[in-house]
Amino acid sequence: MSAGLTFHLDRRPEVEAIRALYAAAPLRRPIHDPERIRRMFEGSNVVISAYDGERLVGLLRGWTDFAFDGYVCDLAIHPAYQHRGVGRRLLDLAQGLSKGVQWVLLASPIAKDYYAHVGWEKVENGWRLSRGGWSMPSIKAFQTEHTDLAAKA
Repeated sequence: MSAGLTFHLDRRPEVEAIRALYAAAPLRRPIHDPERIRRMFEGSNVVISAYDGERLVGLLRGWTDFAFDGYVCDLAIHPAYQHRGVGRRLLDLAQGLSKGVQWVLLASPIAKDYYAHVGWEKVENGWRLSRGGWSMPSIKAFQTEHTDLAAKA
């Protein structure tokens, strides 16, 4: 891990920094809608961020009851900081928030193998009800549409 990185519990980055990181990562989220991104973070009770100086380079967003259940909504790492332990550190910090919490997540197709690498167990008994209001573009389409924004990360 890079020596100059700092990690912050509940430091909520500016919406524009979040959008740029999501575009660069790429983490397919509705970054075309800054107000929705703002609401996503406003409604989350776990936000852990990683900075290199003032540059946002990693972000975990989630929810927990701090007693039994936790859900990681987003884990985004800037490509220049991937494979340096940033994601693992963010996940470890979430796990350290409270003993006895079982964390779960839905993995991005491009990161699905990562979680087993850092010790997470694959689950087969999950269900989901798809969201309305925004359809997930392909990774290629997402990257093409947000190239300029990703360059700001």
